[in-house]
Amino acid sequence: MTPRKRSLPLSPGTRYTPAVLEGIADGERAALAPSLAARTEAGAVSAAASALARAEALQRASVGAEPPDRPIACRAGCSTCCVSKVLVLAPEVLRIAAHLRATRSQAELAALEERVRAADAATRGLSRLERAEAGVPCPLLDERGACSIHAVRPIVCAAWGSLDAAACERHFAAPASVPTAPMHRPGYEVANAVLAGLGWAAKEQGLDAAPLELIAALRIALERPNAGERWLRRLPVFAAARDAEWQEDRRREG
Repeated sequence: MTPRKRSLPLSPGTRYTPAVLEGIADGERAALAPSLAARTEAGAVSAAASALARAEALQRASVGAEPPDRPIACRAGCSTCCVSKVLVLAPEVLRIAAHLRATRSQAELAALEERVRAADAATRGLSRLERAEAGVPCPLLDERGACSIHAVRPIVCAAWGSLDAAACERHFAAPASVPTAPMHRPGYEVANAVLAGLGWAAKEQGLDAAPLELIAALRIALERPNAGERWLRRLPVFAAARDAEWQEDRRREG
C-alpha cells in the first residue's frame, strides 16, 4: 500500500500535487503506526477511526481550499452509487464488524449476516464494471436507502463527492456506456492518500495491507469473531477477500 508516484487527473494549478499527496500519506503512516504497533484489535480499530476522521477533515479542507464549481450532491438516502465495488483495508473491516456487534441485537446481526452472505455470493469475483452492471445494493443500507454504518464507513465511501446526482443515476443505469459523474477530485485524492498511509503503517508492522473487497471481508469478519486476532498474528484470514482486479492492475503497472 506504499504510495506510488503517478500522474493524477487533477486540474492544472491544484495545490494537491503528487508530492503533497505523498506527504499526507507519509504523515498518516507515522501518526497511525503507534496504534498498529500495539498489536491489539482495539489498536487496529483506533487506527481505522483516526484515519477516517483525518480523511474527512482533509476532504472538507480541500473543498474550502479549492471549491468545486457546484455543491457536493451526495446526501443521506442517495444510494445510487452503493452498488459499486468498495475496497477497504483490514482495520476498517474490523472496525465495522465491531460497530455492528456493539449496536445490533442478536436477531438484527443474524439478519444482516444473511444479507452480507447473499450479496457476497452474488458479487464475488466481479470486476468494477460487472459489479456496477449487476446492481446488487450494499447490504449495509437501511430501509430508507441510507448507510446504516455512516459513522464507521470505509474511507473510499467517504472520499466520493459527486457534483451531479442525476449524472450518477445515468451512469449506474448504463455503466458501460455512460461516463461517471463529475466529482470533487482533490477531496477524493486527499482521502485516498490517508488510506494509503493506513496501509503503509500496517505493512511496516508486517501485517497484511492488501486491499480487500468490502462485502467479502465483512462476511469473514462477522463469521469469524477471531478474525482480528488472526490478522494480527499475520495469518491469511482475509485472503479470500483480496481483490483480484486490484492485484492485476498493480501487476500491469509494475
